[in-house]
Amino acid sequence: MTDVVSLQRFDLHERLSVLRHRGFRRLLAGRAVSVLGDGLYTVAAMWLVYDLTGSTAYTGIAGFLTGIPGLFSMFVGPIVDRSDLDRVLTLSELGQGLVVLVVPFAWLTGNLTVGVVLATMPVLSLVGLFANPAQNAAVPRLVPSDALVRANAATTTVRKTVDATARGAGGLLIAAVGAVGVYVVDAATFGLAALVFLGLSVPSAETNGDEEDDEPDEFDLATYRDDLREGVATIAGSELGLMVVGSLFANFLFGVAFAVLPAFADGIGDAGTYGLLLAGLTIGTVFGSLAASVTESYPLGWTTIVSLAGSGVLFAVGVWLAAPLLTVGLIALSRVPIGIYNVSVMATLQSGVPQDRLGRVSSVLGSAASLVSPVGILLGGFLGNVYGAPTVLLASAAGTLLTALYWLVTPSLRRFGPPVEVEQGRFA
Repeated sequence: MTDVVSLQRFDLHERLSVLRHRGFRRLLAGRAVSVLGDGLYTVAAMWLVYDLTGSTAYTGIAGFLTGIPGLFSMFVGPIVDRSDLDRVLTLSELGQGLVVLVVPFAWLTGNLTVGVVLATMPVLSLVGLFANPAQNAAVPRLVPSDALVRANAATTTVRKTVDATARGAGGLLIAAVGAVGVYVVDAATFGLAALVFLGLSVPSAETNGDEEDDEPDEFDLATYRDDLREGVATIAGSELGLMVVGSLFANFLFGVAFAVLPAFADGIGDAGTYGLLLAGLTIGTVFGSLAASVTESYPLGWTTIVSLAGSGVLFAVGVWLAAPLLTVGLIALSRVPIGIYNVSVMATLQSGVPQDRLGRVSSVLGSAASLVSPVGILLGGFLGNVYGAPTVLLASAAGTLLTALYWLVTPSLRRFGPPVEVEQGRFA
């Protein structure tokens, strides 16, 4: 028994060792504050649109307008790769904080309409386009390569834990101070995150050892175009491209489900139920992220197949029961496998893609996801008006099972090895 306890303590120590890196701790702190505001904003914005209109079609439009600007994220990748990442993160947070204040200002002046709320959504997304590519590119510069899985697990765990807390409390805050009041809190969190990132120092990308790399390359339109093309080629010319296909379909299905969640929550509860459903989605992902370090030595292919299949079944049962607490619990469980998948794939990407291309590759992937997810949200909103929210959610669960089948019938994905065994630059 003593030996077992000692091994567990050693394993926990190994998982937490990544926090020894000061820059990574600051990145985590800044991200946590930013995500706090994001989680509250998600609940407030979607509920405000549904409350003003009473239509899932409008919530679908809201989700579409929020996600579609992400299409342009592939164009910011080359810029991120050649920029000071700490400065990019700071300016992104400041810009988002200013945009969020538009809704409270409209309310104060008596001009708040659903049009104003919808108009701010794509603008906020555009301003925040640089954040995710910059964060993804910063992680491997702040921790050693053999700690990437643990770093991504820590990042996802902190982000999802804070997000779950924010979304779970979102419904209660709306009841207490109103959706517009939550927007004010959002602005404050963006400002605080900017201050945290202001003290962050991210090293430049490693070079290949050539003396010519000591001087920065001239960055003109031709170089920008070549960098962008290189990011696309990195994905298309490797197994990463096949992984992207499955991930895009999964993002599409989640978008379909996300659009009708306010209506589904309203049918079995109220705004508090909606907040709990969103929190459940996030809490499940947190536990999955924690489990990712346990599964890092197992083949990614079979881990993904089992994970997605289990996720689809649990989600469908939760929707079918339509009992608030049971539904929240089962939907939370359905996201545990997704958390494992997300962390494992991110670690695989960060190991297999050369560090000086991570920004552009991440942004290309973000653009692709931002094409299918908003379309899924838009479609889900209109389908919800026709067939009802429960039917749309069950169809989304069935689609998750089809994604698992895709990994199963694709040989290179089915046989893909453990994330910790991916060679540096494999996808070059």
